[in-house]
Amino acid sequence: MKHLNRRNTLKLGGVAIAALAVSRAHALPGAEALVREFARGQPVREAGLILDIPAIAENANAVPVAVRLDQNFSAGRHCEEFLLIAEKNPRPAACRFKFLPSMGMASIATRIRLAESQTVIALARMSDGTVLSRRVEVTVTIGGCNG
Repeated sequence: MKHLNRRNTLKLGGVAIAALAVSRAHALPGAEALVREFARGQPVREAGLILDIPAIAENANAVPVAVRLDQNFSAGRHCEEFLLIAEKNPRPAACRFKFLPSMGMASIATRIRLAESQTVIALARMSDGTVLSRRVEVTVTIGGCNG
């Protein structure tokens, strides 16, 4: 067994830091990558979706969020899924909700945690492949993930 002298310790530390940096960079997709993955190659329309979230979040540990379509389902067209993205959070995909055609309308209300002031993105995928989006800037007074 080799003794850990100063040179070997520095080499081992350098390898560990490099491995950590590489794994961190590839560990979680960013907000725009999540949008592309959710859209599945379809264009994203900035209409038809309502994102109700306060512009100033005093308690970033539990920010109330409501998402809904601005119209009811029509025969043969319904919402399949919502995705909420908090782009500057350590894990940007805040939550996902799936819907069945028999539900009649797509509407959710929840609370999310925000690390800092950022844009929150709501996406809705419709059964015909259309992807709807709404982006809202939220100012955080005290961070929720690391503050």
